Amino acid sequence: MRKLSFLLSLSLVLALVGCSFPTSGDQTTDKLVFAPNTDAQTLDPQHMNDNTSEQVIRMLYNGLLKFNEKQEIVGDLAKSWEVSKDGKVWTFKLKKGVKFQDGEDFNAEAVKKSFDRFLNKDNGLAQYQSYEMIKEVKVIDDYTVSFTTKEPFGAFKASMANTSGGIISPKAIEAYGKNLGKTAKSSVGGTGPYKVVEWKKDEQIVLERFEDYFGKKGVTKTIVYKPIPEAASRVMALETGEVDVIQQIPAKELKRLESVKGIEITKLLGNNQRQFRFDVSKKPFNDTRVRQAVSYAIDRQSILDNVVPGLGELSTSALAKVTWGYTDLGSIPYDPEKAKKLLAEAGYPNGFKTKITTTERYIQGVELAEALAAQLKNVGIEATIDVKEWSEIVKEWGGVTPDKFNQGIFIMGAAPSTMDADKGMRPIYATAKTNVQNYGFYSNKEFDDVIYKAMKEIDPNKRKALYKRAQEIVYLEDPVAFWLYDQYVIVAKKDKVKEVTVSPLTLITFEKAYIEK
Repeated sequence: MRKLSFLLSLSLVLALVGCSFPTSGDQTTDKLVFAPNTDAQTLDPQHMNDNTSEQVIRMLYNGLLKFNEKQEIVGDLAKSWEVSKDGKVWTFKLKKGVKFQDGEDFNAEAVKKSFDRFLNKDNGLAQYQSYEMIKEVKVIDDYTVSFTTKEPFGAFKASMANTSGGIISPKAIEAYGKNLGKTAKSSVGGTGPYKVVEWKKDEQIVLERFEDYFGKKGVTKTIVYKPIPEAASRVMALETGEVDVIQQIPAKELKRLESVKGIEITKLLGNNQRQFRFDVSKKPFNDTRVRQAVSYAIDRQSILDNVVPGLGELSTSALAKVTWGYTDLGSIPYDPEKAKKLLAEAGYPNGFKTKITTTERYIQGVELAEALAAQLKNVGIEATIDVKEWSEIVKEWGGVTPDKFNQGIFIMGAAPSTMDADKGMRPIYATAKTNVQNYGFYSNKEFDDVIYKAMKEIDPNKRKALYKRAQEIVYLEDPVAFWLYDQYVIVAKKDKVKEVTVSPLTLITFEKAYIEK
């Protein structure tokens, strides 16, 4: 029988798809196959920068803290912790008897070595900015470790619960260095419920249950990640039984699948937003008025209704509604006449030519770009569409300087995996010399001042006030992007697949999953 679970309540922020629990004789625990839309780019938690990588890494690594099923921050490898009165020293008591997948013992020294690697700027790790406030890590004893921050850091706990805070085995760090997480062999440095046994790039990643896991062991023995980039092929693979679970489902296919017998759909509002950013390092988008004009030229409701119906809700800020610190600033109104006026004021009374870069890695990314180009044409902006492979974007865009980046308008996602406004804005919009995450080289002095002040604030109410101001700057006054919609996390699966964990963090994991016989 078909089921449609539509979970949008913020009080229910984690869904376990299927309600039954396995008992002897009513389940199979051999293998489960999941089809994401791309392969992982890395299995290094400190260097990940894409959703598929993070989903696999979640199965391999544990951090000191984690988010529970209510999105509360609780202990993972840490059994307790305390913070000093000045908010700058965090001391963690660690669990004993934990093993890394490479046989090493987990202890305080392992935590220190993992973060020492992270905090070495020469390593160029993609998630460095999330932890740049950490000044030093000290081993107090074998199972006690302390972190001292440069200033009080309001998002410290949320950052430690982030996937990128996964603790890496010292043995793996020593053996693989910057090559850690590039192959199956170099990806067994975690303590998680599953370990990598095979990785054939763009074909499959095979995980097997880690029998020495310190927590409740995975139910299914083998989890296979089989990337299928083309959406229709992904859906067909589910219907034919080639795979058991899929994500990234186009609107038309989603509507059809909802009536297919034997298929279950789960949908909940997530932390990811579909946006198109600007390359602000060059004309014409170095002019705030031009960026505002483009934003006013977009009919977001029409796009949501006609291009991606059922895939999300209109964005009303630079943060998704489920992110801590979100402020409702309203959807940007569709006003083509105001757009034309702003273009004329900026010196473009007849518009200009540009390009929109997109990728099929994002669901209906090409259709979205086509709709945007058609709407921009109405205000005199002629946009060509450049469709790139995601692997090409990752290779060519990350960590370059403005002279090597020329994209005009380009598609992006924004999904802070700490569920906190700090990660939702600071790493991707604060001024930076290279675009490790700030791809469009956005720079606004007031925003920088506000966002770094917020980073150092520990009072929740004061933090929220600062993040409200930060959102006003990048969303309304000096837009870094134009936001279309907050995405639903949508998963389709065979109805015999139970206990798939679906999180508003836009993460799907399988440590509890099994298939009924």
